[in-house]
Amino acid sequence: MVRQQAFSLKEAAKLLGCNRETLRRAIKAGQLKASKVGRDYRISKVELAKFWIRRGGETRRFS
Repeated sequence: MVRQQAFSLKEAAKLLGCNRETLRRAIKAGQLKASKVGRDYRISKVELAKFWIRRGGETRRFS
């Protein structure tokens, strides 16, 4: 089984339990690193975890 290493905004928002627009604003503010692919962003699991931890989240969500 291959574990997912990058997430779309929709997938990342669902994983964190927040709105896609929250993540989009964080990307534009430079608080979250992401790559633009077509019209959407891809966020690596590592960068999403770093962002989540900086915002006070727990690491076990990314285990």
